[in-house]
Amino acid sequence: MKNFTYVLNPTREEIGKISEYYDFPFDYLGGILDDYENARFETDENDNNLILLQYPAVSSYGEVGTFPYSLVWTRNESVILALNHDIENESIFGREYDNKRYKHQLIFQVMYQMTRAYHDYLRDFRMRRRKLEVGIKNSTKNDQIVDMIAIQASLIYFEDALHNNIQVLQGFIDYLRENGEDGFAEKIYDIFVETDQAYTETKIQLKLLENLRDLFSNIVSNNLNIVMKIMTSATFVLGIPAVIVGFYGMNVPIPGQTMKWMVWAILIIGILVCGWITWLLHRKDML
Repeated sequence: MKNFTYVLNPTREEIGKISEYYDFPFDYLGGILDDYENARFETDENDNNLILLQYPAVSSYGEVGTFPYSLVWTRNESVILALNHDIENESIFGREYDNKRYKHQLIFQVMYQMTRAYHDYLRDFRMRRRKLEVGIKNSTKNDQIVDMIAIQASLIYFEDALHNNIQVLQGFIDYLRENGEDGFAEKIYDIFVETDQAYTETKIQLKLLENLRDLFSNIVSNNLNIVMKIMTSATFVLGIPAVIVGFYGMNVPIPGQTMKWMVWAILIIGILVCGWITWLLHRKDML
């Protein structure tokens, strides 16, 4: 692809060579070495431009986080994309670009792909949250709460990254308009709108997830209380036959102990008493 350099997971030495070759500051690409690098837009004295934004990707720990990517375009129309986590790049490499508008089209496509990745992950989070909502009613396990914590952590990263991206994109649009590139500014404004939509949805999902976590905690606590209530009532009911049998098992003279049918009488009396106690507990909503 003409004048396009794709740099994935570079070392400091590789970044140094690229920066020297294209004659722009080291930190234009070096920023991606720090996963917590702030988003920014810069232009140097040689008319080399950098826009560093955050994009979502799966970390080495299997969690979805946000990471910086550097998009640099030089005075000789070269475009360099550097990042530390691979992305779905078919929409970037599988396109035909106009030679006259190559730089702008490529920059737009890269930024659009990164922004759409947020929407893809947010859609996945939304589906996972709905599954949690369906299975939460009778849950007493920790699997759901662990999944909620993972989603919430990712959404917190999304919220901060998207907020910073929005500010940088606004500054970039203003810069383009000041330099007479209104057409390109309008294209970047589309990215701005998509980013703002993702930011709004992230905040909504965070709030819904917080409410779901509170609901989950209450449901789990209530389910455990119901289980304990049933167990306590069952223990009380089953203790009645034990008392009767224990009474007639004492090694002292007891009325009716010489009667052969007494064992059946004890059994029937125990069942009747247990049934009556069970009905009484159920009527008072204690079982």
